[in-house]
Amino acid sequence: KRDRIVVATLQEVYVYTLDHTPVLLLCYSTSVNPAGLVELCTTTSLLAFPGVDQGQVSLVSIAEDAQSQMRMIPAHTGPLAILTLNMQGTMLATASDKGTLIRIFDTQTCLLLYELRRGTNKAHISSVAFNRLSNLLCVTSDTKTLHIFSLDGKSKSRSVTKHTLSHALPSVCCFGNDENTVIVISSSGYYFKIRWNDKGETFKEEQFKFMLLSDD
Repeated sequence: KRDRIVVATLQEVYVYTLDHTPVLLLCYSTSVNPAGLVELCTTTSLLAFPGVDQGQVSLVSIAEDAQSQMRMIPAHTGPLAILTLNMQGTMLATASDKGTLIRIFDTQTCLLLYELRRGTNKAHISSVAFNRLSNLLCVTSDTKTLHIFSLDGKSKSRSVTKHTLSHALPSVCCFGNDENTVIVISSSGYYFKIRWNDKGETFKEEQFKFMLLSDD
């Protein structure tokens, strides 16, 4: 149901009705949130946002008939850099500003399911996305590397495959409609379609520049 709109400010998250005259329904305090991190699962109305304490994530349902209390996940010791829910709202992926680890939690039990290592050097993780089945996760950062992790129930900590992009600028990623493909859009205006095979080998299937940047 698309009947709510969520707004994140520096230290608060607001929930409004989505109509011609929006009405404020809920307001939550957060830690300092300069990136405006907030995630709403439209299938379950589960809302995720930074908690009051640094590195903490708050989870609450904003459905009309919801009576569930807020749940807290102490995800990281440092400030959050990103948080993402899967399509079903059952899993939460997070990363801190250090950018070496991605952690995945069960949103019902708040238990840690996976701890995935992106690398050992500090990086700013700009995008994290689940596939439709929630058994794969793709990650991009301000480095040139796209990581793809398997979430098959085993305690794997390293990416099953990775691909070096031609540009190191921040980007967003998501899984494509075709099997074994990831779409990457860079802030420099490039589109990439990356494919991998069963051996974990990757190749660039498509690339084009869709936007010309200027100083204006």
